[in-house]
Amino acid sequence: MHSAPPPPRASDGVPEEADPRFRLDPARFPQRLELDLPEELVERLQRIAALKDRSLSELIHNLICQQLKEQAKDP
Repeated sequence: MHSAPPPPRASDGVPEEADPRFRLDPARFPQRLELDLPEELVERLQRIAALKDRSLSELIHNLICQQLKEQAKDP
């Protein structure tokens, strides 16, 4: 019987320099968005989020995405 070749090791065939296409650039990571909203608006958004069984941040994210899609449609 022939024995199977050993499995490849992590270092097999890996060039010394990493492929630049696969480097992570922290400058291109999504950035946190800080919003200063009036308290009344936050309370209203919290009520809407509770009615829709969503978190406040998820509701705000969806509203922003919806607005960006609308803006992209308009020339």
